[in-house]
Amino acid sequence: MLSVLIASLGFATGALAANETIRPAGYKPIAEDAQLGEKLFNDTKLSTNGMSCASCHANYGAFSASFAKPYPHAVTMAKDQLGRKSIYLDEMIQACMVMPMAAKPLPWDSRELAGLTAYVQTLQKTFKPAH
Repeated sequence: MLSVLIASLGFATGALAANETIRPAGYKPIAEDAQLGEKLFNDTKLSTNGMSCASCHANYGAFSASFAKPYPHAVTMAKDQLGRKSIYLDEMIQACMVMPMAAKPLPWDSRELAGLTAYVQTLQKTFKPAH
């Protein structure tokens, strides 16, 4: 009985965190320096498990061919784990915060989210999908 309760609480927490990866109503992305984002991309302090964005994405690792497409677009991880058909880049960053990095999403109006988004956009511009 206790394991069922714990499992249901875990599911509820996961669903709540997944909802926090969706842009809030009236949200307007803010601009930020990609240099801040580059520092954060490599910072393990953003996670609760010692990971950074670079843990999965160093040298374009773990980016699928769709990463070259303009956002919003379909991302397999977002579809499989969040049931999302299409996702914006800042939402995907929030999803990575929640899932692989096991952390809370960043505040939507934060310099950190804006910086990470700006930096990942620079990576996207130079990304060449494998054929």
